[in-house]
Amino acid sequence: MIFRPILALIFALNCVAAYGQNAPQIYLDNTRRIQGDEIRVCVDDTAVGAPFDRAVAEAIGQALFLNVVFDKSPSGFPINGGGFLEELQIRMNKNCDLVMGMSLQTGNLYPDWVSPTRVYATVPYVLAALDPSYESLSDIPNDHFVGTSLGSSGEWAFITAMSQRAEGQRWKRLPYADKALMLERLRDGRLSAILLWQPMLQKLLSGDPDAADIRVISPEPIEVATVRVGGLVSSRDDFLRSQIDSAIDALIQDGTISMIMDDLGFEGTPGG
Repeated sequence: MIFRPILALIFALNCVAAYGQNAPQIYLDNTRRIQGDEIRVCVDDTAVGAPFDRAVAEAIGQALFLNVVFDKSPSGFPINGGGFLEELQIRMNKNCDLVMGMSLQTGNLYPDWVSPTRVYATVPYVLAALDPSYESLSDIPNDHFVGTSLGSSGEWAFITAMSQRAEGQRWKRLPYADKALMLERLRDGRLSAILLWQPMLQKLLSGDPDAADIRVISPEPIEVATVRVGGLVSSRDDFLRSQIDSAIDALIQDGTISMIMDDLGFEGTPGG
């Protein structure tokens, strides 16, 4: 099961004490890159948010009068996030001035070699159902199953919400690594609802002739998670980070990020 960086970072950064030591020095280069009018931006093109991250990176580059050169962000890590931080440090040291599409959740602990940018978008998880009689989670009988994305922040929030409810008021959960299979199980009735990051649901339903049958319903009586999306730069590059932060603020204020979200069908709010 592949764990995408935008979600892997949530797990990995909360486990820094367990395995977050620095990468071996032999793999690191302490010299500074001199790139003139270029900024090298790393994006995980296998991630569902990649088109959005690329579009925001291009807008940041334009705001700073820099040519954006794209490179690959680390991807393809196991669900426990093992090795992610080490690979991220190596990539940022050698290839990436800015890594896009990272989850900047409140309370995450960051290694001293990395510095987060401003959040450029907050994008929610959504609850979707097929039964037209369901308007909210509260309409679904407690003995029915809700599908969740395995290892996601949305799943963790759901688990937390269920643990805070009386035993007879908890919905049953089935975790899925395969999102397409989760959608299939909703259609065949084995699941009464599915909880997904909104861009992932949109991707699954893109081009589906029966997409209109799947409706986003209210998560009440619980709250679902949101992902605060931003970037990472090296902690050595304080000036670059401040310039990127200023550009993100400007792009939020002038409506550019909102327009990009609308164009791509992303729900949520610019900034965070």
